Amino acid sequence: MKIAALRLVAVAALSVGMVSCSSSAETPVAKPTGLNAGADCPGLAEHGRQIVFGEEAGTQLGGVVLGSGSTGVVLAHMAGGDVCQWLPYGRELADRGYRVLAFDFAGSGSSPGSGVTRGQQVQAAAAALRADGASRVVLMGGSMGGTSVLAATPTLSPAPDAVVALSPPTSYGDADAAGAAPKITVPVFYGAGELEPNFPVAAQALYDATPKTTQRQLVLAPSTQHGVFLVDPGTGEAGIREQVTKFLDSHAPAA
Repeated sequence: MKIAALRLVAVAALSVGMVSCSSSAETPVAKPTGLNAGADCPGLAEHGRQIVFGEEAGTQLGGVVLGSGSTGVVLAHMAGGDVCQWLPYGRELADRGYRVLAFDFAGSGSSPGSGVTRGQQVQAAAAALRADGASRVVLMGGSMGGTSVLAATPTLSPAPDAVVALSPPTSYGDADAAGAAPKITVPVFYGAGELEPNFPVAAQALYDATPKTTQRQLVLAPSTQHGVFLVDPGTGEAGIREQVTKFLDSHAPAA
């Protein structure tokens, strides 16, 4: 996949005074541009950098980048949500040394709708994170986002270094995790709350469908929490948070 061009976008309006000059040309005035991902959680989004990406894939996606490490983590949100779901955990990852990109799927949050598949959107996010400076990339998603990162994995080039799917359905719209799982060859972590309806069964099925030669892990936590909220600093289940941390440290440590 071609690396998508990135452009930094203004988070807040800038007040710029006009500068007089001897030439007849007008001095350009900076104006806010872009999509403003995380507008519903400005207190979280203000800790990151706004980017817009995906044009080369035929879409326009807004996101927030946190941290500056060479190991990057793409965070894909759940249905009905946006980057705000992931930003608390994203800040935690950034504090540990990761470069994090939480993005809005097309038709969610700041991103306008498009016909590009969710798997392709995840691939565009991985390319954007590499263009931003990451040399290694982890794909992580919750629920719909978990299904989407799994769907993106087999055809992503360069391949991700690891994948984390939390409460992933076997399919969601155009994202087919069940079809992707047998093709996954990179380390993959499946997690769900034991007390969630249906999702532990789906996580088990995806784990079973993943080749035994692949480094795979399944953790079913004693929790009713779902997807992103299994690892959220405020709502997460301690056991699965610890296991995700160990998985990342083993297969894609911060650098």
